[in-house]
Amino acid sequence: MKHADVKWYESGTPCSLQFDDVYFSTDGGLDETRYIFLEHNRLEERFALLAHEQQPKAFVIAETGFGTGLNFLAVCQMWDKYLANTPHKLEFISTEKYPLTHGDIERAMKTWPELTPWAAPLTENYPKMCAGFQKVIINKNISLLLAFGDAADSFAQIAAKVDAWFLDGFAPAKNPDIWSPALFTQVQRLSHTETTYATFTAARVVRDLLAEHGFTVVKDVGFGVKREMIYGCAVPEKIPHRTVNHQSLSANTQVWNKVQKSQQNETQARTATIIGAGLSGAHTAHALAKKGWKVTVLEQEAQIASGASGNFQGVIYTKPASKETKEDGFYLSSFQYAVQHYRHHFSEIQNETIWKQTGLLQLAQTPEDETRLKAVLENNPGSDLMAWQTPEQASEVSGLNIQQAALFYPDSGWVNPVKACHMLLQHENILTQCNQKVTDLFHQNSQWVITTETNQYTSDIVVLASAWESDQFSQTQHLNLTPIRGQVSRLSSKVLKSNGLLSDQKMDIPSPNVVICSDAYVTPTDEGYLNFGATFDLKDTNTEYRTEDVEKNLEKLKQISDDFTPLDQVATEEFDGRAAVRCITNDRLPVVGQINDHPAMIEQYQKLRKDKNWKYTDPGKYHTGLYANLGHGSKGLTTIPLCTDLLCAIINEEPLPFPQPLVDSLSPTRFTIKGLIRNKF
Repeated sequence: MKHADVKWYESGTPCSLQFDDVYFSTDGGLDETRYIFLEHNRLEERFALLAHEQQPKAFVIAETGFGTGLNFLAVCQMWDKYLANTPHKLEFISTEKYPLTHGDIERAMKTWPELTPWAAPLTENYPKMCAGFQKVIINKNISLLLAFGDAADSFAQIAAKVDAWFLDGFAPAKNPDIWSPALFTQVQRLSHTETTYATFTAARVVRDLLAEHGFTVVKDVGFGVKREMIYGCAVPEKIPHRTVNHQSLSANTQVWNKVQKSQQNETQARTATIIGAGLSGAHTAHALAKKGWKVTVLEQEAQIASGASGNFQGVIYTKPASKETKEDGFYLSSFQYAVQHYRHHFSEIQNETIWKQTGLLQLAQTPEDETRLKAVLENNPGSDLMAWQTPEQASEVSGLNIQQAALFYPDSGWVNPVKACHMLLQHENILTQCNQKVTDLFHQNSQWVITTETNQYTSDIVVLASAWESDQFSQTQHLNLTPIRGQVSRLSSKVLKSNGLLSDQKMDIPSPNVVICSDAYVTPTDEGYLNFGATFDLKDTNTEYRTEDVEKNLEKLKQISDDFTPLDQVATEEFDGRAAVRCITNDRLPVVGQINDHPAMIEQYQKLRKDKNWKYTDPGKYHTGLYANLGHGSKGLTTIPLCTDLLCAIINEEPLPFPQPLVDSLSPTRFTIKGLIRNKF
């Protein structure tokens, strides 16, 4: 990928050097947007009508060519005029093959000061350049899904129900590749019988492609110097089986992941039970509650965040691969979204530090590590997500003596997981019940019945967010969940003072300015404690505190910097800490989505045992209303926010924030399909 090459005219209008065309009209870009895209898609009328509807809905707009973001911001302004205080959501999807730099976006935004309320969060959260889908939060009602890459390829990976199209981009004569049959095939696939479109061009090739793909074509007077423009709507009989209430699956969806409509939860079902009150459960409960669901959270322990989510400080980080993979795209997208998620939710909590954006150093402990980290940098050219640091630069950034080179992630930081869980569960639609260990769950009379040791609950849907213990039920025993015990350590400055290791001249515990990761991690001190760790004990579920693990963590800490060597003088009994059990899968990806009926699917797809290339055509069989959001391992703070958005989009039939191949890779069904192919069942 590469950024757009832009020159700026004295009028303040940017021009693409790649396509020798302006990003918006020199006669008035904002007026052009309002006339062509807003007026001809009847958005003011449609938003006004939507404001009177009580049932929460998502209005979806898709655009070809994000450019400066002007079209998006103009829609944001109109949306908030009519729908700011309603339960409805604006989902704006756009693509961009040559993204503007952050500086060019900021410069463009200054042209329209009236759009500042929406431009400010856009520029603050504008994604760092990396291929794939990036989600941006504007406010509680508006989000942007921005796909960096070719428009036709990007839309082919999207599952959505588009209400209005902004067919933008450079003129067909300047950029003919974007106005291709492949793009209009996706426009038709993602549309429904009431979809509208508008475009600035009236070129013959565009008119013909629209007509061929099921749309009316109406001419109108163009804007400024342009003589004509076109707009129109879907022709119902040419958009088969696509009513306004039916969302299209991606063109690339695996057949087994095509959940039949009759098996999905209808949008009028609005009660949910979340099993587990850690980070995954709290995020899922909060996201559903914001969409109007009545949520009950069941936690088996006496307090929420009692498992791995109960650690003192957690780290937001990513480890990009040295070559591009879909998994790498998952972690990069999750990382960027997590940063803005925590900033949006926890930056302005009075007298509380829940999230702190400090930056993070990923140290190269060995020559092999250094080679790998340099390859990561080479695989992400032009990205300002990360920067190379010499040992001297790393020392300056961290405030410690660092002997290794490193990658620096300036957007990273740390979170207090316990405080985050408490904040997320404080919602009027959420009821949290502790000391409720779930012993059984079954589906009866269109509802789930959840049995605990002391009570019974019912709801329309159930989401499993109880980490490694989620596979105890008959419906989930096929999930490949592996427990990993980890013990973290911490040391108080009071202990150092009592040991004489802090004097009047040195009153602070050794602490980095940034998060540092290598074989272990250490975070900047919080409330007088230095937190570091953690051990990694595969398939160990014992959560008793072990003194010997303090020594293991301390040894790894000293490898980060010899500034921590004086801590050898502190007796291990003086250290505090806790042990908890994380959960991973055999492919190291989380489990997110609707849970499949494993025995039925084995029977359904049994031919895969003998032929992995067997062309199955029937959609898979699933447990109605049963979902999972688990298996996040040590990267949960990074992956949970966007995975929660994915799960809620699946449940509510909203645009998915990931490319479809990645959605398939996260699906619980993958274990059944892989097992059949490997003849394990």
